[in-house]
Amino acid sequence: MRVEIEALLELQGRLDGMERDSAEYGASVHAAADALGVPASEDPKERLTALRSRLTSARATATVMDALRVTLNTRNDEVEAEEARLVAAMDALTSLMEVTGSASVDELAGAIERSRAARALREAIGDAERAIISAGDGKSVEELLQSLDGVDPDSLAARTQTLSTELAELNAEVDAAAAALGDARRAFASLEQDRDSAIDAATDAGQARAELTVLSEQYILKRAQAVTLRWAIEQYREQHQDPMLLRASELFSTLTIGRYAALRIDSDAASPRLLGVRDDGRTVVEVGAMSEGTTDQLFLALRLAAVEQSVAAGVRLPFLADDLFVNFDDDRSEAGFRVLAELARSTQVLFFTHHPHLASIARAVVGADIHSACALG
Repeated sequence: MRVEIEALLELQGRLDGMERDSAEYGASVHAAADALGVPASEDPKERLTALRSRLTSARATATVMDALRVTLNTRNDEVEAEEARLVAAMDALTSLMEVTGSASVDELAGAIERSRAARALREAIGDAERAIISAGDGKSVEELLQSLDGVDPDSLAARTQTLSTELAELNAEVDAAAAALGDARRAFASLEQDRDSAIDAATDAGQARAELTVLSEQYILKRAQAVTLRWAIEQYREQHQDPMLLRASELFSTLTIGRYAALRIDSDAASPRLLGVRDDGRTVVEVGAMSEGTTDQLFLALRLAAVEQSVAAGVRLPFLADDLFVNFDDDRSEAGFRVLAELARSTQVLFFTHHPHLASIARAVVGADIHSACALG
């Protein structure tokens, strides 16, 4: 019994120690759970399970954080490397920015684009100069420009047209002369082969000369009649011109400052065409051979003549002019404003332009009594 009692007491002591340890463990679990904000519970097992769950999540989060730290460090190293390259690039661009006078990279980009455009223009100019030199018989551009001093583009166009016509006529004459030379050589060869026919040829030549005399008299008479008839037809056409064409001729002469004297309809061609008569009264220029500024003045003259006819018929619509004088020099612009001032006395004229010097010319030519300006800011 003593032995059993001692064993029992020993077991009871061990149980008391285990309960004491369990109570201390539960207290530590509750203390840890309270510190971490785990919901209260009388059963320490539930709070321990919650703590284990949080520990697992924390360990997983720590693993992710470690991976993110590694990635962040890698990205930071890359950023530092890119910043170093950017600093090196900016150092390299500093001298270029100083040369171009650029205060920022954006301004430098614009300067680079302008440089590319300028290089393209220089290449185009070089191509044009080479083409001009090739077409100018090997003369330099300076020599060609000096040869153009004092040359009127309209006169040059008319001269070119006249020379083209003369060249075509001379080529036709050369072809005819070549054909006649071939016939003569063949005739001469036949005479050498048959000498007996020389007498007959001489007789035929005398008869031909006699016939040529008669035919020459007839040709001179018919030619004189044709010239007289053509002159009479031209006089009739001039006296019975369309009033609109007559007025357009007057306006065209004014707008070209007398470079062109009148307009004429060529009715002898396959289809009637409009021609310009130069100030010498003889030289005629086709519309296609006129300069761009002259064709603008021709169109304006025809348009104003039509407007004046409409106004005379009672149709008084405003005349709208949108930068008509872009291809005019100052003298022709003054002439244009004088014509528009005359039209403004019968109907309203609205002239739109973004060139300040044209507005100044208009004020000086038109006068304050019929002129008013409106500037759009």
